[in-house]
Amino acid sequence: MFELYANAIVNGILLGGVFALLAFGMNLIFGVVKIIHLAYGQCVMLGMYMVYTLVVQLKLPVFLACLLTLPVMGLIGIILQWLVINPLLKAKANPLTQLLALAGLTIVVENMAQVIWGADLRGVNIQLPLISIANIFLRTSNLIAFGGALLTLLGLYLFLNRTYLGLAIRSIAQDVESAQLMGINPKIIYYITMAMGGLLTGVIAAFFSPIYAVHPHFGGSFTMMAFIIVVLGGIGNLLGGFIGAFVIGVVTSLAAVLTSTEIADIVALVIFIAVILVRPQGLLGIRVSK
Repeated sequence: MFELYANAIVNGILLGGVFALLAFGMNLIFGVVKIIHLAYGQCVMLGMYMVYTLVVQLKLPVFLACLLTLPVMGLIGIILQWLVINPLLKAKANPLTQLLALAGLTIVVENMAQVIWGADLRGVNIQLPLISIANIFLRTSNLIAFGGALLTLLGLYLFLNRTYLGLAIRSIAQDVESAQLMGINPKIIYYITMAMGGLLTGVIAAFFSPIYAVHPHFGGSFTMMAFIIVVLGGIGNLLGGFIGAFVIGVVTSLAAVLTSTEIADIVALVIFIAVILVRPQGLLGIRVSK
């Protein structure tokens, strides 16, 4: 029994690393563009379909397919900013209108995926060994995803804190008017942020492809999971999202072992509702006085 719980905790931590990357992208977009990207999981789904197409249909090596997916997803992020988000910002749409527009986008993306790739499961068949350490079994694909996610997060942290462009993004997130006085163009930063968010969906798709098979409705659950993590850590708080990802990863993994995967999803939603009711600003969020 101890080995069963230990396996659940360790695999929950590994899953939390990828969840942290997923939540980071949604948090970054909200912090800068001030919009909740409800189609973020669907963009990950498109990235996985891209990897599948390049590997299975075009017979490219997996590593090359993952590299080629990154700029494509970055371009999709820019297109979404141009066609969907810019009109919403220009019209000064209220948050409810923004949510409805992006919820509609999820339906468009899912149906487009079903038309192009069909409703069947599509996956990349990669045979990787299973690692056993003291009766704890780890999938190599999960370890690669965890290590890659942490390295990506470290690179993003250094980019946001050590480069001029990263500091410009942070300044726009903190105060748009002051940043404009310093000569920073918010529109350009919005495009760069959405491109970064798109690149992150490509990275996540590369890590998920050896683990999951993809289908047109694959992204919905990960969008919800990312949103739960973002709210748990505090919307716009990158550190809070990082911590929240590991909390959700371990809790859902333990719940799946003790009950079932369906109950694990319910547990995540119960945590989400409890946080909304008890501490709506999240674990590390700051309460705003009215």
